[in-house]
Amino acid sequence: AFASPKRKWLLLLRGLCGHIALSAYLESLDRIPLAEAVFLGKVHPMAAAILSYIFLGEALSMARAIGILVSFFGVTMISKPSWAGLVSGDLFGHFLALLAGALSGAAYCCVRCLSRNDSEDEMWTLLALPLVSLPFCAKDAWFGAAKHEASTWAWLLMLGLCTQLGQVFLVRGLKVLPAASGTQAMYFGTLSGVVLGSALGEGLPSLETSLGAVLIITSLQLAESAESEGSECSTHKDKVK
Repeated sequence: AFASPKRKWLLLLRGLCGHIALSAYLESLDRIPLAEAVFLGKVHPMAAAILSYIFLGEALSMARAIGILVSFFGVTMISKPSWAGLVSGDLFGHFLALLAGALSGAAYCCVRCLSRNDSEDEMWTLLALPLVSLPFCAKDAWFGAAKHEASTWAWLLMLGLCTQLGQVFLVRGLKVLPAASGTQAMYFGTLSGVVLGSALGEGLPSLETSLGAVLIITSLQLAESAESEGSECSTHKDKVK
């Protein structure tokens, strides 16, 4: 049987954080250049790491914190935001992009809390965002439906399917990984964008982009290795005692 949700308020908070984050990010794209919006929006692993440390009591090792910062620098090399773009233009747009990143981190903390120890049914965790977003979007979607061609609807359908599939892997990943570790791995989304862009004819990535990719992959692996070694040392000390 399809069980009713156990943690309704946390599901509502997850949906609200996700919806506001997405709305803020889309609005920021109308106000500031894409590179700056991507750069500022990628603070979500930092937000998730800090919030999970404060509210969920999850450990945040020095290796993980450094790894997240290095990965963020790798994203900077790929998105290539300009200093002029960051310090000028629409300040509210910059605020919205940062807000999107911070609230995304909060949403991922909610997912982590809902997923660990099977405290909530996976289906409700997956439905939290679309169920909260639907009342806000239904009117515009209904009246705007006639404005789009069939090809646009096909792209929107593909976007929705990819997004929902990503949510499935997100929920299952955060079921077994701490929020800091799981969200740092999400920087691979930046790499997938580079690969898809090359496949769609944008050419091979530049040296700077390639170095950014190396930083993201290497920092994640080194952080995992450092935490694994730390865990093994702690286990060994406990056995000696």
